[in-house]
Amino acid sequence: MKIIFMGNPEFACSSLEVLNKSKHQVVGVVSNPPKRMKRSKDVSYTPLGSLAKKLNLNLFTIDNLSNPDLKDWIVRIDPDIIIVVAFKILPKSITELPGVIAINLHASLLPKYRGAAPIQHALMNGDDLTGNTTFLIQPKVDKGNIILQQKIKIESNDNFLTLSKRMSRLGADLLIKSLDAIVNPKFAAIPQDDSLATLAPKIHKSHGRIDWSDTSQYIHSKIKALSFSPGTFAVLKGKRLKIYESKLTSKKSTHSPGTMIHSENKIMVSCLDYYLELAEVQFEGKKKMYGVDWFRGINEKSGIKFD
Repeated sequence: MKIIFMGNPEFACSSLEVLNKSKHQVVGVVSNPPKRMKRSKDVSYTPLGSLAKKLNLNLFTIDNLSNPDLKDWIVRIDPDIIIVVAFKILPKSITELPGVIAINLHASLLPKYRGAAPIQHALMNGDDLTGNTTFLIQPKVDKGNIILQQKIKIESNDNFLTLSKRMSRLGADLLIKSLDAIVNPKFAAIPQDDSLATLAPKIHKSHGRIDWSDTSQYIHSKIKALSFSPGTFAVLKGKRLKIYESKLTSKKSTHSPGTMIHSENKIMVSCLDYYLELAEVQFEGKKKMYGVDWFRGINEKSGIKFD
């Protein structure tokens, strides 16, 4: 089949690489336009755009998918199928092109976690199981009939980077199987059960601030989900402390939430129930380092409290 592939982030790259090596033909790639780099004449493409250029594929960059130039480009190429991975909502002018099937690879077991940030929400909620879903695109977001699904275990040491890389790689294989499935005359996509739907809305920078009155397990899960992007942080004396990694402890809190103690060569913060160890941090204006080394460097005593 002739494929147009659409996407932006690293998550989409595994699928493009696998499709490009398959029996199918990738006739075009759509991604966001490159951004001009600061203090330089160079431009920076999206991860998918960079890969498309590396593979010498036909790359079309555009911000507004309703721009008629995109529709005209697609019509000229005449694809059999449009595949969307971690991209924007396609307008009807694209999804209703005659003779073209549009499918999406979504990083959850739909109808659970419909929306822009399914991996982060699964990690924040402490789930031990997630998965990928391929579905036929329809106007309503992530509500199309399901082609195939695959279950993926979330390991206890997974964070956003490790889980998204694994899901990206496995999702590429699911796409190939999905293309084989939809050409089978007996194939029938399965409608989603809207009564089971949950949402995974976009994560904003403000969501990264830690509330120490939450449980240590929830805060630990939040750090695993958001430390890569948009970043998790706390504030001490008006300065931001980025928190990259934490560790659960069995030590019950005896201080008010947000209080730091230096104990057993560790820096731990009191949460609602237990203390949470700060394993790797970066203070404003400083380099990334172990939590205990950072605490020694700021010359504060055990018992200081975050703002």
